[in-house]
Amino acid sequence: MGKFGMLDIDEKNQVKSFLEKPDGDGNWINAGFFVCEPEVFNYIPDGDDTCVFEKSPLEQIAAAEKMFAYKHRGFWKPMDILRDNLELNGLWNSGNAPWKVWK
Repeated sequence: MGKFGMLDIDEKNQVKSFLEKPDGDGNWINAGFFVCEPEVFNYIPDGDDTCVFEKSPLEQIAAAEKMFAYKHRGFWKPMDILRDNLELNGLWNSGNAPWKVWK
């Protein structure tokens, strides 16, 4: 199983498909930030505490051509595990943190 949700994005930044954590890596990943219209609740079954937002709801929204993406081309790295934490803190402590854009 992959580590991130994968997006197929067209030239207008419209998400053509969304797959949560497929096997292998895709070109663009879902980093987990969403801005939603209230209509999003139409895709979440009432009273279903087992519904996983990144599965059926997002897949249906993408299939309905109602999802768009922002393609961040700068530095990005998750901090999910200790190894990530050590690497990112090492970059910060060495003065080589690519995300630090202020003086």
